[in-house]
Amino acid sequence: MIIYDWPSILVANAERFHIDARTRSGGETINGREQVVGSGLGRWVATLTVPLNTPAKIRAMRSLLAKLDGRSNGVRVGPCDCRNGNRLVPIIGGIPYGDQSLHTDGAGFMQGGIAPVIAAPAAAGSTQITIQNGSTQLPVLEGSFLGVGGYLYVVVGVTPNPDETTGLDIRPKLRTAVSEDDPVEWCKARAPMRLAADDSGAFEVQLARMGTATLDLVEVW
Repeated sequence: MIIYDWPSILVANAERFHIDARTRSGGETINGREQVVGSGLGRWVATLTVPLNTPAKIRAMRSLLAKLDGRSNGVRVGPCDCRNGNRLVPIIGGIPYGDQSLHTDGAGFMQGGIAPVIAAPAAAGSTQITIQNGSTQLPVLEGSFLGVGGYLYVVVGVTPNPDETTGLDIRPKLRTAVSEDDPVEWCKARAPMRLAADDSGAFEVQLARMGTATLDLVEVW
């Protein structure tokens, strides 16, 4: 399987990302009771609606679908959700000493712009990680998307620590083991996904000018 990058020119105007929990049941009894258990195999599923209103977008989608070759190959894609999650404090330059003087070369201190990283190793299958905060705007917000090791996760629990680290409960389970200093992606988290069906994304073009492609995708791991 080849995993392609999502073309930057293609921007969804509607998207849905959620975890298919893939629960299991022995069936419902005659009095309505039912035992349901989690399989532990939850995976991301997504639906993206992409307007194709320029020749370049039409060509880009046509090319992407051809490269995916139905369900054979995958694409790295994730939610466009920067406004709803944590952000990094921007880099601020020219900060003086306490007496308002600068360095001898006329420059000042720099602050901010430090991306968070993994603070402690975690095994594949874990639902907890610890991050170095960096210049993340705190507190970390439950419900934020993040990316680790090339996979997509959502924060479901937050435990601030006194040593500038934060413990995070995440879903789904870690796809791969993570090591200290591995980068954490806040704004553009991506996951490898493939089409849910060979013909997903097929679109028609009206008057050779515009169309809409709707892609149903499932996580690859």
